[in-house]
Amino acid sequence: MDKLLYVPLPTPDDRASILKALSAGVKLAAEVKIDIIAKCDRADGFSGADCAALLREAGLAVLRDRSLGHDNDKPLEICPRHFDYAFDHVLPSVSKADQKKYDRMRDRMARARTRGGVSKDNSSETEGDNKP
Repeated sequence: MDKLLYVPLPTPDDRASILKALSAGVKLAAEVKIDIIAKCDRADGFSGADCAALLREAGLAVLRDRSLGHDNDKPLEICPRHFDYAFDHVLPSVSKADQKKYDRMRDRMARARTRGGVSKDNSSETEGDNKP
């Protein structure tokens, strides 16, 4: 395939949807608010894979706490502090500098397409010019 596709990073709402879908089979404490986690500044720049890594790391934090003898009397569930731990260990896979570079590339490609192709605005003029 010779197509280049630009897939932007998820928006905060997209991250919330991703985290909700990924956490469907995971036990979350009642005080965990996925929308707030997805929209917080610490999640800026997270891809879908980064969201999955965040949830996985939070789950591992629960197991780590249990193995250290913490919260043995509580059910295994991800609490807000586990997400705090996960945010300390999972970073966005796309840096802000790389994101700017990708945005410039997207803009350059968009300009090249409009210069080299026929836009909808002048397509009727171009078609009319080709008639005998």
